[in-house]
Amino acid sequence: MTANEPPNPYSAPNAALADGAADETAQPRRRHPSRLPALAVAFFGSPLLGAGLYLLGRPRRFRAWAIAGGLLLATMIVAIRLPLPRLAVFAIGPIALAALLALVDTAIVKPGEARLIGKPWVLALALILAGQGSARAIRQWLVEAFQMPSGSMVPTLLVGDHVFVKKGRSSVARGDVIAFEFPVDRSTDYMKRVVAVGGDVIEVRDGVPSINGIPLAHEPIAQPCSFRDESASSAGAEPEPCTLVRETNAGRSYTIVFEPEHRAMDQPRTVIPDGHVFVMGDNRDNSYDSRKWGTVPVDHIKGTATVTWWSKAPGGPVRWSRVGRGID
Repeated sequence: MTANEPPNPYSAPNAALADGAADETAQPRRRHPSRLPALAVAFFGSPLLGAGLYLLGRPRRFRAWAIAGGLLLATMIVAIRLPLPRLAVFAIGPIALAALLALVDTAIVKPGEARLIGKPWVLALALILAGQGSARAIRQWLVEAFQMPSGSMVPTLLVGDHVFVKKGRSSVARGDVIAFEFPVDRSTDYMKRVVAVGGDVIEVRDGVPSINGIPLAHEPIAQPCSFRDESASSAGAEPEPCTLVRETNAGRSYTIVFEPEHRAMDQPRTVIPDGHVFVMGDNRDNSYDSRKWGTVPVDHIKGTATVTWWSKAPGGPVRWSRVGRGID
């Protein structure tokens, strides 16, 4: 073909294009990611809300959900640790709703164009592990939920109460209700009240503790044991008589119960070793505690109970009046 001849549209491409050489200015091709990995992240990646949207090429929506979920979760954690019982319980509903809406958003949003580093399922697994890891870290160091399975802490905690525990042992003091690993079997968690700490001398007679030679102040309460009526009704029996008493320990007051039908366990004069605490149940005549198996090492303590966030009688109704109560 001469310089004056028009180009032939049917001629072969030049050598560079024929060899498949890429244009230096061309951008890598973006792809629309699969929704299935995103849904897996949204379902299993809590409390990292909206992480599935990142896989769908919607980073702004992911950031919005992550910030909203983080603020709600932080509010609940702070409220549990302060404690602010009603705020802690109030935050549970919005957290659950936000998790549900983030899942729905992931299911219906139109995918954008995204460049993902690595395969989608590998990235999805990493996000799920990140979410589960953060949840585990919260349980390990900040707050954890427990359920009361027995009546050893009535009337403070009833069977079927679900409580939040502020994790940590450095500030545990007399009067605190603590969750701890049972010294005889550390795979089992117990919940009791701290009555004496390391260095104290304790003695218990007829259910009344004396700390360093001084009996704890006891003030009878003239009101019925309503929790006994509930227990008896569920068992189809008559309620057993009991006496409520307001006990004060190191300036902390709380309610305990005595049952005339049962004999309270005593404790001979004992010096509590450093690094240990002596615990008792508020149901003084029906509690398997330090009077039977000894003191609790401080390094067994998981934290202090602060909030009752849910309560349901075994085989009975929800106890709405107990939801959002602080623990004395």
